[in-house]
This record gives sequence, structure tokens and C-alpha cells, in this order.
Amino acid sequence: MPEQNKQEEKREDESKLRWYVVHTYTGHEKRVKANIEHLAEMEGVAEKIDRVLIPLRKMIEPKGGKQKEVYRNIMPGYVFLHMEPDPLLFNIIQKVNSVTSFLGPEGKPEEISEEEVNKVLEAIRERTDRQKVVVKFQEGDQVRVTQGPFQNFIGTVQQVEEDKGKLKVAVSIFGRNTLLELDVLQVEEAQ
Repeated sequence: MPEQNKQEEKREDESKLRWYVVHTYTGHEKRVKANIEHLAEMEGVAEKIDRVLIPLRKMIEPKGGKQKEVYRNIMPGYVFLHMEPDPLLFNIIQKVNSVTSFLGPEGKPEEISEEEVNKVLEAIRERTDRQKVVVKFQEGDQVRVTQGPFQNFIGTVQQVEEDKGKLKVAVSIFGRNTLLELDVLQVEEAQ
């Protein structure tokens, strides 16, 4: 019987939780997250915050001829909070360094729907299922092929297909320009 009461109490606590969004200075999202969690703990209201979310997407970035996993913020300047609506907590969060305001009219906290949050969460999950490659090249850039049969050839980027992580690169083979379709991970900046 006591176990059933605990479950009912937990469901009741979860029903109080709402999603809110705070604006931050771009690039300060991790610091804001850490400060919110720390201040909530110091003020004794940490149990009212279920989750502080920065929407990060896992990507692959070529670095020194190798693939490196990096996490990029898909919504710079925003931090999502799943928490109880509590004026004291709103006040604490508003005073956190680098928080500019809550998302809502005149900066007043306004809850956002589960549907909106689920779209953000789906965007994060979608990108971790098929990791996106960071393309740092543009048309006209000189690149060196690092892998495959054309390794060490120097070419010029003719086309960038960012959504596929592909480049079309013109290289000179036997005095003729030949267009190669290469994965962005197969090239590096020519030096």
C-alpha cells in the first residue's frame, strides 16, 4: 500500500511540471544550465526542476584527416526548462548571469506545449540517428584529397552538397580537369 501512495505522489508531482524557455547570450547556454542547477540547489528548490535542456545535435567534423564527434547547439540562445511553475524559481532563473529573459510576453514566463518540445527533441534524435557532417568548405576552396585512389591530389571545390556531406571537386588528371564526388571527410584544406 505505501508503494502505491508513492507512485500516486510521483504522478501528481509530474502533472505540475511545465516546459519553459529562457533566452541567453549565444554561446553561454552551458554556463546558464550549470548556474540554474547550482542556484536552484543553493536555494533549496532543485526538486522543482526536472530537466534543463540545451538542444545539442551530434555531428561529425573532419579534423586532421580524422573524424571527430562534436555536439552543436541547434537553437543557440535558448535553454529549455521542465519545471514546476513557481514565482520564486522564475525569479532565481531570471537573475542567472547571461539569462536575458523568459520566452513570453514582455519576458514573463509562458509555458510552451509538449508538442513544441517534442519537435525539438525529435530534431535532436533524428540527427543522432544519422549524424550530420560539418561542411566547412565552399565553392572555389582548394582542397587536398586524403583518402581513396586520388589521395594527395589537389583540387578546387566546384559544388557543395551540405545536406549529404558531399563535395564535387575538380582535379587535374593527366592534364585534364576531372570532377570527383567526394565525401567531406575525404578532403582537407590544401596548404
